[in-house]
Amino acid sequence: MAKELTLAELQKQIAELQAKEQEIIQAEKATVVEEIKAKIAQYKLTFEELGFKAPVVAMPEKSSNKGKSNTTLVPVYRNKENQKETWHGSKGRLPLWLQAILKELQKTNPEAGNPELKQWLDENGYKI
Repeated sequence: MAKELTLAELQKQIAELQAKEQEIIQAEKATVVEEIKAKIAQYKLTFEELGFKAPVVAMPEKSSNKGKSNTTLVPVYRNKENQKETWHGSKGRLPLWLQAILKELQKTNPEAGNPELKQWLDENGYKI
């Protein structure tokens, strides 16, 4: 009659067998992959026939970088009422919070424009 193994002995044997399994898999893997590739080519099998989904290849977006800068604009001004709202002080459309300020400034001085807006923002604590 065979000797009964303790739990520790059994776990040790399992670990040894699993290590041996990995060695065999690594030794045979390259050959198996080549055999599978040959069969796929021979029978002209598709992803779907093998039970896989075909890989989705994203088409690159058509974009023109002509006239665009790769630099990130750093915020220069911050809205006092909502700290998340910022403006970089450069070209482009003014944020809504700044449009409201500019509208108020233009009520007092109809000739006010962006250069005066920047000066006003600096003087009134909006500059970061």
